[in-house]
Amino acid sequence: MLKKAFIVLSLLTLSACSSTGSINVPGISTPPEVTFSNLYLRGVFNWWEANAPYKFSEGNGGWQVDVELIADGQPYDFKISDANWTPSQSCGGKYKGQPVTVNTTSYLVCASDSETLQFTPSDTGTYRFTIMPASGSEIRLLITRAG
Repeated sequence: MLKKAFIVLSLLTLSACSSTGSINVPGISTPPEVTFSNLYLRGVFNWWEANAPYKFSEGNGGWQVDVELIADGQPYDFKISDANWTPSQSCGGKYKGQPVTVNTTSYLVCASDSETLQFTPSDTGTYRFTIMPASGSEIRLLITRAG
């Protein structure tokens, strides 16, 4: 009889521990959505600040910002982030110094471990940085000549 009481008590204890809520499994949880309206292009060209001229605005084909860059053969380091460097809203490369080029879509990771990107313009002029949703914790980046 004591054995049956122990089993019943154990089952009651285990059932009290269960819940109907969601289970948070590391590596399987849904990443937070990127809020494009809060993002800035931040890099060496603006001292990594979240300045109004570098805030992305919704345009034809995504969220865009135009930046005037000098072609001196040196790469511009940059990332995309909100004003607070929120980890889930900070987007960059999968490795430090990942190069991006004109007219080529690059996929950026939005996470605390995202790294700086590098863009080396071939000509001095204005470049348009366009970002769009991709999947999961990634966004797409396309750099074109503004004109």
